[in-house]
Amino acid sequence: MIFTIVIMERIIIMKKGFTLAEVLITLGIIGVVAAMTIPTLMTKYAKQRTETQLVKFYSMMNQTLRMSVADNGDPDGWIIAKKTYTYDETVEFLNTYIFPYMKHLGYEECSANGQIWVCVTLMDGGITTFSIDPNGGDITYYNDKKYVNNKTLPNIARHKFRFQMAKVSGVDNVTNSISYIEPYVYGWKKTKEDLINGNTRSCAPECTGCDFCTKLIQMNSWKIPSNYPW
Repeated sequence: MIFTIVIMERIIIMKKGFTLAEVLITLGIIGVVAAMTIPTLMTKYAKQRTETQLVKFYSMMNQTLRMSVADNGDPDGWIIAKKTYTYDETVEFLNTYIFPYMKHLGYEECSANGQIWVCVTLMDGGITTFSIDPNGGDITYYNDKKYVNNKTLPNIARHKFRFQMAKVSGVDNVTNSISYIEPYVYGWKKTKEDLINGNTRSCAPECTGCDFCTKLIQMNSWKIPSNYPW
């Protein structure tokens, strides 16, 4: 009889469940854990997405160039040396050598830092800018749709990625990447240290130009390194 009463008491206690205080404490703990882990997971996802976008853009642009070379021959003379192209001249270049081999959603004039660009909206919603100055061709890829929609081009490393074509090195005056597109390395001294701390183009913490950041990612097998100014 006593044994039965003890069992009944345990069953009654189990059926009571959690108190309100216990539930609130549990939810509070879950909230704290979520607040600590969700931003990290979101940042990790954003970096992985950016890596995928960069590789896709890099492959797409070089495939575009290869198809253009097949039709238009040696690209050595495509860009007039030591000349700053106007917007119309840049559009003419793109209409001849790039646009026939690259799908896009349209283009328009835009500017950044006093320089005129041709802004091209890509099929994935990103945007790329083209310009040609006396040192060669400059290409910048912006991967965030909200900046495209607002017509504002971000100057921060996690959304802005620089590339070049037929660009003079800026160090030994040798023209690089005549038949392919590569990450921007104008003025680079060809050391990893120079990519990070060499000059105003370097991918340093809180960088503003951040021009060398794309090259730094490429040298890390197209993975964003831990010291990247995200």
